[in-house]
Amino acid sequence: MGFLEVARARYSVRAYEKRAVEQEKVDAVLEAGRLAPSACNRHPSRVIVATSAADLEKMARSAPNFAKDGSVFGAPLVLLVCVRPADAWRRSYDGMVSADIDATIVCDQMMMAAHDAGLGTCWVCHFDPDVVCREFDLPEEVVPVNMLTVGYAADEPRPADKREARRIPLAQFLDVRA
Repeated sequence: MGFLEVARARYSVRAYEKRAVEQEKVDAVLEAGRLAPSACNRHPSRVIVATSAADLEKMARSAPNFAKDGSVFGAPLVLLVCVRPADAWRRSYDGMVSADIDATIVCDQMMMAAHDAGLGTCWVCHFDPDVVCREFDLPEEVVPVNMLTVGYAADEPRPADKREARRIPLAQFLDVRA
């Protein structure tokens, strides 16, 4: 499957089968994240892998709107992408720190690798970072940025035409004034 096929086919899974993800697939997804580019090759991202019932429940407590069956959307695997902002590249012109961007690239690459491996995902940013920090006893210099739920989808994507109708048209995408 080519990349554009992967990009068109993946969707945000909000219900998962109750089966574990095979370790070789977890490893492939994590490797895709590890290989992600970062500004000036600084690699400030770190990933917490949650598969135990206790860790999945911690994730669910940080995202109560999406808590289901002791996890986030009932996923058997939740990847929490964190950053160490002090390790990230900083743009000299305005001081912009690349940490969130770098973490997002990691999350995106893992999301696409998961889909390519036959897994479903949902990128979750609506979680309470203070709860995650407390539940996982994260050091002060570590900031949680993105959560990625992973597993075998128990739901179906919307029909292709309905999904395409929700996407931005290319002409609008190419016009910053639109």
